[in-house]
Amino acid sequence: MVFTLSVPALAHEQGNSFVVDTSSEHVYYDTELRANVIAFTCNADGTVNYLTKNEADAITNNTTDLVSLDHGLRRVENGSSTCDVSPSGDYYQYYRFKQIGGAVKYTGSMKKVSQDIEAPAGGAQISKSVSATSTHYFSASVNTSDKKAAVQAGATIGWQSSASVTTTFTFNLLPGQKGYIGFYPYYNRVYGDLELHGNWGDGLISTTQVYGYSVKLNDSGEADGLFKLILI
Repeated sequence: MVFTLSVPALAHEQGNSFVVDTSSEHVYYDTELRANVIAFTCNADGTVNYLTKNEADAITNNTTDLVSLDHGLRRVENGSSTCDVSPSGDYYQYYRFKQIGGAVKYTGSMKKVSQDIEAPAGGAQISKSVSATSTHYFSASVNTSDKKAAVQAGATIGWQSSASVTTTFTFNLLPGQKGYIGFYPYYNRVYGDLELHGNWGDGLISTTQVYGYSVKLNDSGEADGLFKLILI
Protein backbone atom coordinates (compact mmCIF):
# COMPACT_ATOMS: atom_id res chain seq x y z
CA MET A 1 0.00 0.00 0.00
CA VAL A 2 1.41 3.40 -0.97
CA PHE A 3 0.48 6.61 0.83
CA THR A 4 1.20 9.95 -0.83
CA LEU A 5 1.15 13.18 1.18
CA SER A 6 1.17 16.56 -0.56
CA VAL A 7 1.59 19.63 1.65
CA PRO A 8 0.95 23.01 0.00
CA ALA A 9 3.19 25.80 1.26
CA LEU A 10 2.34 29.49 1.33
CA ALA A 11 0.23 30.86 -1.51
CA HIS A 12 3.20 32.26 -3.43
CA GLU A 13 5.17 29.02 -3.24
CA GLN A 14 4.74 25.67 -4.93
CA GLY A 15 3.57 23.01 -2.52
CA ASN A 16 5.76 20.05 -1.59
CA SER A 17 4.80 16.45 -2.23
CA PHE A 18 5.69 13.60 0.08
CA VAL A 19 5.50 9.87 -0.59
CA VAL A 20 5.06 7.84 2.58
CA ASP A 21 5.84 4.15 2.51
CA THR A 22 3.12 2.27 4.37
CA SER A 23 4.77 -1.12 4.29
CA SER A 24 4.71 -3.18 7.47
CA GLU A 25 8.24 -2.20 8.53
CA HIS A 26 6.92 1.28 9.46
CA VAL A 27 3.80 0.09 11.32
CA TYR A 28 3.67 -0.28 15.10
CA TYR A 29 0.92 -0.65 17.69
CA ASP A 30 0.07 2.57 19.52
CA THR A 31 -1.15 1.67 23.02
CA GLU A 32 -2.80 5.06 23.59
CA LEU A 33 -4.74 5.01 20.32
CA ARG A 34 -5.23 1.24 20.47
CA ALA A 35 -4.48 0.95 16.79
CA ASN A 36 -1.71 0.24 14.34
CA VAL A 37 -0.10 3.47 13.18
CA ILE A 38 2.65 4.92 11.04
CA ALA A 39 4.25 8.00 12.62
CA PHE A 40 6.21 10.42 10.46
CA THR A 41 7.40 13.97 10.00
CA CYS A 42 7.92 15.82 6.72
CA ASN A 43 11.02 17.71 5.63
CA ALA A 44 11.27 20.82 3.48
CA ASP A 45 13.23 18.89 0.83
CA GLY A 46 10.33 16.51 0.24
CA THR A 47 11.66 13.60 2.27
CA VAL A 48 9.91 11.83 5.14
CA ASN A 49 11.20 10.75 8.54
CA TYR A 50 9.66 7.52 9.81
CA LEU A 51 9.52 7.22 13.58
CA THR A 52 9.70 4.14 15.73
CA LYS A 53 7.30 3.70 18.62
CA ASN A 54 9.93 4.90 21.10
CA GLU A 55 10.78 7.94 18.99
CA ALA A 56 7.13 8.92 18.54
CA ASP A 57 6.33 8.37 22.22
CA ALA A 58 9.28 10.57 23.19
CA ILE A 59 7.72 13.39 21.15
CA THR A 60 4.12 13.01 22.35
CA ASN A 61 4.89 12.31 26.03
CA ASN A 62 5.67 15.74 27.46
CA THR A 63 7.25 14.72 30.77
CA THR A 64 9.59 17.65 31.38
CA ASP A 65 8.35 19.97 34.16
CA LEU A 66 9.84 23.44 33.78
CA VAL A 67 9.03 24.32 37.38
CA SER A 68 10.91 21.49 39.04
CA LEU A 69 13.65 20.70 36.55
CA ASP A 70 16.51 22.74 35.14
CA HIS A 71 17.01 20.41 32.18
CA GLY A 72 16.43 22.25 28.93
CA LEU A 73 16.02 25.65 30.64
CA ARG A 74 18.00 28.82 30.34
CA ARG A 75 17.87 31.73 32.73
CA VAL A 76 17.08 34.95 30.89
CA GLU A 77 19.53 37.65 31.87
CA ASN A 78 19.58 41.45 31.84
CA GLY A 79 15.80 41.77 31.98
CA SER A 80 15.51 41.04 28.27
CA SER A 81 12.34 39.02 28.85
CA THR A 82 10.50 41.81 30.67
CA CYS A 83 7.74 43.87 29.15
CA ASP A 84 5.04 46.05 30.71
CA VAL A 85 1.48 46.12 29.45
CA SER A 86 -0.62 48.78 31.18
CA PRO A 87 -3.80 50.80 30.58
CA SER A 88 -3.94 54.60 30.55
CA GLY A 89 -5.12 56.69 33.52
CA ASP A 90 -3.86 58.41 36.64
CA TYR A 91 -3.65 55.23 38.69
CA TYR A 92 -3.27 51.91 37.01
CA GLN A 93 -2.14 48.39 37.54
CA TYR A 94 -0.22 46.50 34.90
CA TYR A 95 1.27 43.09 34.24
CA ARG A 96 4.89 42.27 33.56
CA PHE A 97 6.14 38.86 32.43
CA LYS A 98 9.64 37.77 33.41
CA GLN A 99 10.67 34.69 31.46
CA ILE A 100 12.64 32.15 33.50
CA GLY A 101 12.83 29.12 31.21
CA GLY A 102 12.36 28.12 27.61
CA ALA A 103 11.67 28.03 24.85
CA VAL A 104 11.14 24.26 24.97
CA LYS A 105 9.38 22.30 22.21
CA TYR A 106 6.07 20.96 23.47
CA THR A 107 3.71 18.62 21.62
CA GLY A 108 -0.02 19.26 21.80
CA SER A 109 -2.85 16.74 21.78
CA MET A 110 -3.69 14.92 18.58
CA LYS A 111 -6.16 16.49 16.20
CA LYS A 112 -8.10 14.25 13.84
CA VAL A 113 -7.67 16.03 10.50
CA SER A 114 -9.54 13.68 8.20
CA GLN A 115 -12.78 11.77 8.24
CA ASP A 116 -12.69 8.00 8.52
CA ILE A 117 -11.81 6.66 5.09
CA GLU A 118 -12.81 3.11 4.20
CA ALA A 119 -11.77 1.21 1.10
CA PRO A 120 -14.49 -0.25 -1.10
CA ALA A 121 -14.69 -3.98 -1.66
CA GLY A 122 -11.98 -4.02 -4.32
CA GLY A 123 -9.71 -1.44 -2.71
CA ALA A 124 -9.07 2.00 -4.18
CA GLN A 125 -6.84 5.04 -4.41
CA ILE A 126 -8.41 7.84 -2.37
CA SER A 127 -7.46 11.52 -2.08
CA LYS A 128 -8.46 13.79 0.80
CA SER A 129 -7.62 17.44 1.45
CA VAL A 130 -7.39 18.22 5.16
CA SER A 131 -6.32 21.20 7.24
CA ALA A 132 -5.61 22.00 10.88
CA THR A 133 -5.13 25.26 12.75
CA SER A 134 -2.91 25.52 15.81
CA THR A 135 -3.59 28.36 18.28
CA HIS A 136 -1.49 29.65 21.14
CA TYR A 137 -2.61 29.09 24.71
CA PHE A 138 -1.59 29.78 28.30
CA SER A 139 -1.87 28.57 31.87
CA ALA A 140 -5.41 28.71 33.25
CA SER A 141 -4.53 31.73 35.40
CA VAL A 142 -3.63 33.74 32.28
CA ASN A 143 -7.30 34.42 31.62
CA THR A 144 -7.54 38.05 30.48
CA SER A 145 -6.35 39.89 27.39
CA ASP A 146 -3.85 42.05 29.31
CA LYS A 147 -2.29 39.01 30.99
CA LYS A 148 -1.94 37.24 27.66
CA ALA A 149 -0.48 40.36 26.04
CA ALA A 150 2.12 40.62 28.81
CA VAL A 151 3.26 37.01 28.31
CA GLN A 152 3.41 37.43 24.54
CA ALA A 153 5.39 40.65 24.79
CA GLY A 154 7.72 39.47 27.53
CA ALA A 155 8.66 36.14 25.97
CA THR A 156 12.09 36.11 24.32
CA ILE A 157 10.82 34.32 21.21
CA GLY A 158 8.97 35.68 18.21
CA TRP A 159 5.48 34.88 19.45
CA GLN A 160 3.20 33.07 16.99
CA SER A 161 -0.49 33.26 17.88
CA SER A 162 -1.79 30.85 15.23
CA ALA A 163 -0.85 28.97 12.08
CA SER A 164 -2.41 26.38 9.80
CA VAL A 165 -1.27 23.40 7.80
CA THR A 166 -3.18 22.27 4.72
CA THR A 167 -2.48 18.83 3.34
CA THR A 168 -3.75 16.66 0.51
CA PHE A 169 -3.50 12.92 1.10
CA THR A 170 -3.59 10.37 -1.68
CA PHE A 171 -3.20 6.74 -0.70
CA ASN A 172 -4.09 3.23 -1.74
CA LEU A 173 -6.29 1.27 0.63
CA LEU A 174 -6.55 -2.49 0.44
CA PRO A 175 -10.01 -4.07 0.52
CA GLY A 176 -11.57 -3.60 3.95
CA GLN A 177 -8.92 -1.18 5.22
CA LYS A 178 -10.07 1.90 7.12
CA GLY A 179 -8.19 4.75 8.74
CA TYR A 180 -7.68 8.47 9.31
CA ILE A 181 -4.90 11.03 9.72
CA GLY A 182 -3.94 12.53 13.08
CA PHE A 183 -1.82 15.64 13.61
CA TYR A 184 0.09 16.53 16.79
CA PRO A 185 0.90 20.28 16.73
CA TYR A 186 4.20 21.57 18.09
CA TYR A 187 4.51 24.58 20.40
CA ASN A 188 7.33 26.67 21.84
CA ARG A 189 6.69 26.66 25.59
CA VAL A 190 8.02 29.37 27.89
CA TYR A 191 7.81 29.62 31.67
CA GLY A 192 8.12 32.60 33.98
CA ASP A 193 6.68 34.99 36.56
CA LEU A 194 3.62 37.06 35.71
CA GLU A 195 3.85 40.06 38.01
CA LEU A 196 1.08 42.52 38.86
CA HIS A 197 2.39 46.06 39.52
CA GLY A 198 0.86 49.38 40.56
CA ASN A 199 2.19 52.80 39.60
CA TRP A 200 1.49 54.72 42.84
CA GLY A 201 4.28 53.40 44.98
CA ASP A 202 2.65 50.04 45.67
CA GLY A 203 5.18 48.36 43.34
CA LEU A 204 4.91 44.60 43.04
CA ILE A 205 1.46 43.46 44.16
CA SER A 206 1.51 39.75 43.30
CA THR A 207 3.43 37.12 41.34
CA THR A 208 2.07 34.04 39.57
CA GLN A 209 4.14 31.37 37.85
CA VAL A 210 2.72 30.72 34.37
CA TYR A 211 3.31 28.95 31.07
CA GLY A 212 2.80 30.26 27.55
CA TYR A 213 2.55 28.10 24.43
CA SER A 214 3.46 29.78 21.13
CA VAL A 215 2.73 27.95 17.86
CA LYS A 216 5.85 26.45 16.29
CA LEU A 217 6.30 26.87 12.53
CA ASN A 218 8.04 24.62 10.03
CA ASP A 219 10.43 25.85 7.33
CA SER A 220 7.49 26.62 5.02
CA GLY A 221 5.83 28.89 7.58
CA GLU A 222 3.04 26.42 8.36
CA ALA A 223 2.11 24.86 11.68
CA ASP A 224 4.73 22.26 12.53
CA GLY A 225 3.94 18.87 14.00
CA LEU A 226 3.90 15.08 13.87
CA PHE A 227 1.59 13.10 11.60
CA LYS A 228 0.17 9.64 12.22
CA LEU A 229 -1.67 7.39 9.82
CA ILE A 230 -4.03 5.52 12.14
CA LEU A 231 -5.42 2.23 10.89
CA ILE A 232 -8.67 1.26 12.60
